[in-house]
Amino acid sequence: MNELYNLIRSFGVARLAAVIGVTFGVAAAMAFIIARIGAPSMSVLYADVSYADAQPVIDQLEQNGVKHTLKDGGARVTILVPRDEIGRLRTNLAAEGLSINEGVGYEIFDNNSTLGATSFQQNINRLRALEGELARTLTTINGVRSARVHLVMPERELFARDKQTASASIVVDAPGGLDNRAVAAIVNLAASAVPSLDPTRVTVLDSRGKLLASGADKDSDAAIAGSIEERKAAAQAKIRREVENMIGRIVGADNVRVEVAADMDFSRITESSEIVDPDSQTVLSSTTVEETSSSADPASGQGVSIANGLPGGQGFAADGGTATSSSQRTEETTNYEISKTVRNAVREEGIVIKRLSVAVAVNGVTATGADGALSYSPRNAEEIARIDTLVKSAIGFNAARGDQVNVVDIQFSPLPAAIEAPAPAAAPLFANTDIMRMVEVGALTLIVLALGYFVLRPMLAPGAATETAAIAAAPSNTVEAPALTDATESALETRIDLSQVEGQVKASSINKVSEIVKAHTDESANILRGWMREAS
Repeated sequence: MNELYNLIRSFGVARLAAVIGVTFGVAAAMAFIIARIGAPSMSVLYADVSYADAQPVIDQLEQNGVKHTLKDGGARVTILVPRDEIGRLRTNLAAEGLSINEGVGYEIFDNNSTLGATSFQQNINRLRALEGELARTLTTINGVRSARVHLVMPERELFARDKQTASASIVVDAPGGLDNRAVAAIVNLAASAVPSLDPTRVTVLDSRGKLLASGADKDSDAAIAGSIEERKAAAQAKIRREVENMIGRIVGADNVRVEVAADMDFSRITESSEIVDPDSQTVLSSTTVEETSSSADPASGQGVSIANGLPGGQGFAADGGTATSSSQRTEETTNYEISKTVRNAVREEGIVIKRLSVAVAVNGVTATGADGALSYSPRNAEEIARIDTLVKSAIGFNAARGDQVNVVDIQFSPLPAAIEAPAPAAAPLFANTDIMRMVEVGALTLIVLALGYFVLRPMLAPGAATETAAIAAAPSNTVEAPALTDATESALETRIDLSQVEGQVKASSINKVSEIVKAHTDESANILRGWMREAS
């Protein structure tokens, strides 16, 4: 105990305070790292969910005493739980009916008793099931984070002649946006999943209120106008790609750039025609009328009497002379059905190009000289003319409609050095959480080693440090002692009884000792105290 006490006292106040401060700091760091290592690693239970959907799950976790953490993401939140409990928690939450973003599907008929339910309730549950199942399917599409579906399926009223059609409204949350193909897929999916739902009755919006599909007739002006720019861009891109591929094989793929501007007629023409074939006739109906009549007139000069006109009278005398006349008429009517063709055609002029303008930029020839320097030389006029001819043939050049082709020889700016794509990273040997644990253990090990080197090592050898500091601070006029070997140091460290020393001591030695004591009074006092305690 005395040696430990003497050792502590030999440090001095400053060094002792520094040692205590470092010790407490290292202990606090070790306690923090040990606590981090002992804490469970957290993993994602549900990511990027709304606060309304997350609240029931959070309440259930707090009720069960499960440690959890919330990571705020603006309008949405991520729930973190211990990684080794994710499977059990998800199963328990699903059993409690707290699955997030699942909606209500056909399981609504499993959970509710149909006994005593009215037809209205059954219809509403069927509608909710259809909406929930369709929303679940839409969330499986790549790029769709969540979806809401509203269906309108009217029932036919009694004695109503007109039948109302079903309609659907879909709101999707797609952070990266959806292209036209994805929107068309959503529309057709909804139309196929809902009975009697026509694709033209489906409206699709995104979470920002942008109309993706209007639900209007595809043949309407609005629907056609929406596809004009896409069709024009596709036609221009096709011509540009074909010209670049052809010229690129001649001058190099990086030495040609092509731009195309096409003027197209997107008008729609509706034509109606009726063609009659006179050679193909069929008798539809035929009517024949025959009429015969006769009459007798008296001769001239013979009077007309009542007797002549009576049915039973004598009539006109034979010798008096009579004039007899008769007529016959035949009328025939025939109706024919003539073959005819009625044709209604809608012709779109979008595929007809009214005018083309093509600009082709061709890089010159770059060669490396004998000194290694690059030299540029433009292409000759003959080569430019051949390229111009090839381009005109490729695009179907027509001067009558005002087509233009310009081939320009121009020096391109040098391309930046190609950056090699990094090799695909191998599968990590450790998870992120394992790597963090290894980093924490490594930091703890470094702290322990630093503690042993910078704190414990000086504590074990305070005398050596004191002597070294004293020698370093000695006056410059002192004579440097020769280097000592291990055997010499062992001999000097042997304690000598001064009372047994005979003879006189040099004055220079006494002066050196006096100077050292004056320069290092604290260390000298500590040495004297140690000698006094040893003597006592």
